[in-house]
Amino acid sequence: SMFALTKRLKEAIGLTNKLDQKRFPKVLTRIIQKLGDAKVKKIFSADEESQLAEILQLKESELDMVLSLSRYIFEQAAYHTASPKSLFTNLTSAGMDKSPAEAFSTVWQTSRGALLKKLQKITLGTPNVLQNTDWQFQLNMESSEISKQKNLRALLNLHVSPAGEADTEQTVCLELDREGLAEFYSKLETIQKQLDALTSK
Repeated sequence: SMFALTKRLKEAIGLTNKLDQKRFPKVLTRIIQKLGDAKVKKIFSADEESQLAEILQLKESELDMVLSLSRYIFEQAAYHTASPKSLFTNLTSAGMDKSPAEAFSTVWQTSRGALLKKLQKITLGTPNVLQNTDWQFQLNMESSEISKQKNLRALLNLHVSPAGEADTEQTVCLELDREGLAEFYSKLETIQKQLDALTSK
């Protein structure tokens, strides 16, 4: 599933199902237009939130849950580079009614291109840059009177340096067993697919 089905998420979906679905798409459009903009700290001002709460007939805490849910849904859709159909399917599977799920799917279809382009331009300060890698294997023998066990581990060294400062290299060492190495590789594969999706024309 694209979403972690926590108690709070289910509660927020329940609130979303009860909203006036004629007004809700406009709220979603405003949210997705503001996502990915580093200058925007809050999507709605305090006055706008008060008006929204009245229009949607929600308490302030309930509105906060609905807005947080909406933002989370679009962020997850971007992270997974989901299609509108996939987003709709994941939302209905999570318990969302057809009408609000269609609203999310329609807004996502219209605005996902612009959001993904904005996310491409986001930089995280001055990140470290990978300069080189090397690895070795370490075999530990654990013996006892009862049994003998071989414990093979991989030592992966990542040589990194701050962007533009290749002469200040430092090494990050990762020690991984077979299971950890497989999981690490799987995550790298996922990252590669998402990068391909974000940079494809």
